[in-house]
Amino acid sequence: MNELVDFFSKLGDSSAWPPRWLCGTWSDFHGWLYIASDLMIWLAYMCIPLILLRFVFVKQGVPLKRVFWLFGAFIMLCGLTHLIDAILFWVPIYRISALLRFMTGLVSIATVLALIKYFNDAVGLRTSQEYEHELKYRQKALQALERSNEELKQFAYVASHDLQSPLKTIEGYLGLLESRYNTQLDETGVKILRTTTRSASRMRLLINDLLEFSQAGLSQDTTETDLNDTLKEALEEMQHELDTSGTILRMELLPTLRVSNTEIKRVFQNLIANAIRYSRKGITPEIEIWAREKSDEWLFCVSDNGIGIDETYFSKIFLVFQRLHGREAYPGTGVGLSTCKKIIETHGGKIWLNSTPGKGSDFYFTLPKNLITIHDYAS
Repeated sequence: MNELVDFFSKLGDSSAWPPRWLCGTWSDFHGWLYIASDLMIWLAYMCIPLILLRFVFVKQGVPLKRVFWLFGAFIMLCGLTHLIDAILFWVPIYRISALLRFMTGLVSIATVLALIKYFNDAVGLRTSQEYEHELKYRQKALQALERSNEELKQFAYVASHDLQSPLKTIEGYLGLLESRYNTQLDETGVKILRTTTRSASRMRLLINDLLEFSQAGLSQDTTETDLNDTLKEALEEMQHELDTSGTILRMELLPTLRVSNTEIKRVFQNLIANAIRYSRKGITPEIEIWAREKSDEWLFCVSDNGIGIDETYFSKIFLVFQRLHGREAYPGTGVGLSTCKKIIETHGGKIWLNSTPGKGSDFYFTLPKNLITIHDYAS
């Protein structure tokens, strides 16, 4: 311990040794060749960590960053040992030289251990050629997906149109039958006629909702959108339902994000419509809408004071055509929430809920700050 204290107390003392010029017989050529070599090596070693540091700062998301830092420190310390060797020709700071070499040894061992630890990760890193190959593959897959989506849209439109046309005819004839022959039918006939009419109307509603669901999330027409304006449009189109129900709305300021205005408006409308539809009898519906900023996304909430949902059914309600209540109690087809889920997920977000039966529900969904669509990958 005394030797260690003595070593550091005399760290800068050079009186115990002569300068290297005086150790042995140095010719000018030999000495300056030694000095010039050390200085060139030192300059090269200093440039390498500077380049590495610039690379780490400029290239965001560099893998194995700790190895870069350790390797940079190792190279810099190696360079300093050569600088000290050149200085020793005039100033014999051998204690500083010894300490620097010891530090270089520690960092070199740490670098080797880090390389061993991250060897498998480093082997797993893909080359630029591999990334290029994957990118081309993804571009082809995305082109195929776009074609598939377009075909799906065309199929849904044609199928709904072909189904709607005969259905309108059926509804028309049922209406004509009821208006002309209602008085000639007995009670059973009137009941059959009205049941058939309601079933035809429900089928038309199901077809429309199925078409809406099939097209949800397919739009890639995204722009920077003020979601306050989106919500305002949604509420204007629902003004009749809001007035009829006497709904109380509380809204906070919403952000501007790159989204599909039409589809996010549909999400707001579906969630608000559900809050009104599933309100408690005798209780004025109250809806609160807010947003909170997170690190790389925005969290949205549409909260209500309705009948609530048991936790058992939290996942079921987002499935298409899944209903928790009979049509007589609450109208609807069970497509609204599945449509919301599809839209939010195609925007790169998530949707979920917290709810207490008899008290209300809180529907949460997230939207990324930087939306990436398939067009962003296309060449």
